[in-house]
Amino acid sequence: MTDDHLQRRADTLAARVEALAEALRAGGVAEEAAVQLLSRASTAVLQALNLELLTSRAFRLPEPELPQLSYCLVFDAAA
Repeated sequence: MTDDHLQRRADTLAARVEALAEALRAGGVAEEAAVQLLSRASTAVLQALNLELLTSRAFRLPEPELPQLSYCLVFDAAA
């Protein structure tokens, strides 16, 4: 995932929260209730973006390279 994709996603979600704010105002929702709803919506947006970033390929750490192991078997001929 590129930074541009994540930025577009953030912009889209921010626009939706702003639209929600407008709808709450237009609908005459009490200010305290609107603040609580918008706070929860904003938190959900941040969590969604964080999850998207954490699960993106751009953020993943490369797989560690395991050392090549070699074995040497020693046989005791006297045994």
